[in-house]
Amino acid sequence: MSDSPPQIPTRRKILYALVLLCVALLLGEGALRLRAWIKYGDAATGLRDPMVVYDPSIDLTVLRPNYEISGKDIHIKVDSLGFRGPEFTREKPPHTVRIACLGASTTFSAEASSNDEVWTKLLQDKLQTAHPDVHFEVINAGVPGYTSAENLKNLRFRVLPLHPDVVLYYEANNEIVKDTRALAIEKGLISPKSGRRSPLVRALSRVSFAFDLIYKNLAILLRSHNKPRATLDVVPPELTAHFLSALDQMRQECDRRNIQFVLSTFIVKYRHGQDRATQIKNADVAFYYMPWMSIDGMLNAIDVYNQAIVDYGKSQGLFVVDDRDAIPADDADFADCMHLADKGNEAMAERFFRAFHVAGLDDRLAAAAR
Repeated sequence: MSDSPPQIPTRRKILYALVLLCVALLLGEGALRLRAWIKYGDAATGLRDPMVVYDPSIDLTVLRPNYEISGKDIHIKVDSLGFRGPEFTREKPPHTVRIACLGASTTFSAEASSNDEVWTKLLQDKLQTAHPDVHFEVINAGVPGYTSAENLKNLRFRVLPLHPDVVLYYEANNEIVKDTRALAIEKGLISPKSGRRSPLVRALSRVSFAFDLIYKNLAILLRSHNKPRATLDVVPPELTAHFLSALDQMRQECDRRNIQFVLSTFIVKYRHGQDRATQIKNADVAFYYMPWMSIDGMLNAIDVYNQAIVDYGKSQGLFVVDDRDAIPADDADFADCMHLADKGNEAMAERFFRAFHVAGLDDRLAAAAR
């Protein structure tokens, strides 16, 4: 009679299982990093950190001059002055119309496949085609993460020395995140630490691509489907006061130099008229950055801040671009709830070009530059 096979001790089984799990995790991490390197030219867990640098002379985080990253799906090149796009001289050449676009990630447009597909460059191409006898430069002065406070500094210390003829401001989402978070804390809906990742989560996200990806997607899923006991459903108009104060300071800086200050309402993928399931799906990353907000609160906040932009612009006689349906709310145009894919960048460029042309602004700028 043959002997029975030797039994593997339970402790050793657990050890083997842990080893296999570690190998599987390492293989998964390696696969994700390889995929990121092929698609984006970098295996880091985020594009922003290596792309920016702190400038102590102006107390501002800015784009790293001459930074470049290239992969299968994107190509980002920062010029020698620290702006995304082609090189230009600090001094404005003769017969040149220079338009500077202030904003954050939705102006910078990391989701565009290349610098040539960003809406600022596409707007420049459209203006140049319409007015071949003068030179148009549309400078992308957007930096991911900026609010109006950082944009005001950016205007004063980096954009105004470039002597633009027009300053165009496009940003509202980061302002809404900052202001509604403060309001939620004030109302006792969240703690001051809510909405921010713990030191452990931040550390794990920095070292593990897989952890960062899983954590963010789980957070979006849970926050969009599990409504907490209390959320912000309505945003008071007075919450925009700080935002409007910063816009007014920008306007004054431009007025003192005879620079036209142009405003724009902000466009998102989640909208009134969509069914609730579509609104929640389209809001995606907004739930990650604003877990204290309901979908109704997000819709209301966009309405309130856009109306504040329109009302402020009207009160100051500013040109305001206000076509909030110019970009279809679909996956072909949007990379997420606010950032644009190539098709959406083309639509945004057409939106601004059409608004400029209907108002005769491009004609006046070209005539002055001849």
